[in-house]
Amino acid sequence: MVGEIDTSPPFQSVKDAVSLFAEGAFSGEKPVIKKAKPYFAESVWAKETQLHLAQKELKKLKDQLKNAESTKAQVLVELEKSKGLVEDLTEKLKVLSKSRESAIQATEASKSQAKQLKEEHCGNLDGANGAWKEELETTVKRYASLITEIDFAKQELSKMRQGYDLSMEERASALEQAAEAEDAMKANTGRASELSKEIIALQESIEKMKVASVQEHQLEEEILAEQNLLRQSYNAALEESKKKLHDLKREFNPEDTENLEMQLTETMNEIGYLQKQIENKKTSDLGSLRSITLELDDAKESLQKVAEQENCLRSLVEALSMELENVKRKHYELKEKEPKTESIVGNLKVELQKSEAELEVYLEEKSKVRGASKEMILTLNQLSSVTEKARQEAEDMKNKATELKIEATVTKLVLEGAETKFQVAWEEAEAAKAAEAIALDQIRVLSERTSAGHSSTYESGARITISREEFESLTRKIEESDTLANIKVAAIKAQVEAAKASENEVHRRLEATQKEIEDIKTETQDTLKELRWLKQQRGQWRVSLEGGVSGSRKKQQKLQQEYWLRHRCHQNYLLSTIGFRSSSIHLQTRWR
Repeated sequence: MVGEIDTSPPFQSVKDAVSLFAEGAFSGEKPVIKKAKPYFAESVWAKETQLHLAQKELKKLKDQLKNAESTKAQVLVELEKSKGLVEDLTEKLKVLSKSRESAIQATEASKSQAKQLKEEHCGNLDGANGAWKEELETTVKRYASLITEIDFAKQELSKMRQGYDLSMEERASALEQAAEAEDAMKANTGRASELSKEIIALQESIEKMKVASVQEHQLEEEILAEQNLLRQSYNAALEESKKKLHDLKREFNPEDTENLEMQLTETMNEIGYLQKQIENKKTSDLGSLRSITLELDDAKESLQKVAEQENCLRSLVEALSMELENVKRKHYELKEKEPKTESIVGNLKVELQKSEAELEVYLEEKSKVRGASKEMILTLNQLSSVTEKARQEAEDMKNKATELKIEATVTKLVLEGAETKFQVAWEEAEAAKAAEAIALDQIRVLSERTSAGHSSTYESGARITISREEFESLTRKIEESDTLANIKVAAIKAQVEAAKASENEVHRRLEATQKEIEDIKTETQDTLKELRWLKQQRGQWRVSLEGGVSGSRKKQQKLQQEYWLRHRCHQNYLLSTIGFRSSSIHLQTRWR
């Protein structure tokens, strides 16, 4: 079989061919193209982040400027507080000086009272001892109250000093904060300048992006012009092909059909190839056009955002410049006020040093007065204890003297009784001797008569006849009565001698106690004189110390050393004499 060849033309008319070729080129459908993220969009986002960070830095700068203003206000408030503290310190120093003068006057008054009391005590030691002791206790209490007042004043001064130190520390911290704020302000000015430079760089990059967008727009216009040229060339080729077809139809020969078919197939293949190229070019051009349009839209949006951020940054930079001008002006005002504040602080420091020097002098005087008052109190306590011991010893001596007087009276009574007994015993002895003589005579007579014989007892001569045993018993009784009388006489004589010896001892002890009492009185008078002399020396030293505060320091130290040496020497002398006297008195009483 012979194959049939389709000799029908592929295009019924030129219109069909043009519509066929132009269908793909002029179709309104848009191919879906994935959006590619452009490079300059990333740069825009980076710039936006940089702008956001710059805004944060500007906010921090504003906060730091506010902190600097607040620290400046705090420094001014602290300066006012320090001025008020200095005024309070001066007033309290005046009050303390007044209290010190009143304390000195009170001590002088207590001295005068003590002097009067001691004079009265010297005049009447036995009668006014209790009153003197009470007055001494009151003076000691006054000294203690004055010392407590001085301690309270010292505590107040220490508290005031601590408050002043705290105010100075707060002022120093405020000045440090002001310096830090100034440094931060300088750093913020540098940061603001850097931010302004970054903003200028962003503006330049935006200008470059605008130029790049203009160049892309020009490229788009060139691509569109090339597409128009290609369309025109394609239209011209179609017109030529139409003309050729028209000529071929006119010059159609059946013999040349095969050649024409071959040429037609070749032309169709070429047309298909050209159509594919046109479609590919069209799709690529449309994709690039769409991507370019999308990039242009993104660039326009980013340009709008950058323009808005540029306006915000300009307003922020203007506000920062205004704030920097205000800060510079305030800083200049602070620098102008700084010498005044430094002069005020210098004056305050000078006043504080003066007050500290006065306080040190006052504390030294107070410590010296306290030491002297403590030593005086100790000496007064010792003297009071010594006088109390002397008073007790005097009372003991008086009691012993009264006891000795009582013993003397008792011994006198005993002596009188012994003398009466002695007289009675002597009379009894005399009577016994007389009776003995009579009895001996009678015995002799009886013995002579017994030799004559025994007779009746009832005879007229009233003769008594006794036996030898009776006679011996009578003689023995007489001897016993004689011995008893002799013993009684000897005992009475011994009692009389002992009573006389005890009376002599009592008189001697009375004389010794009276002498010791006189010695104690003289010693107490000497101690009171020494105490009065010490008070006079202390008053002279105080007067010389108060009068010589403005004088040389060496004279004060010399006077003070001389006073303390003499005070110690007299105190040791008094204690040694009092101890020696008391030890001698104790030894005497112990020996007795």
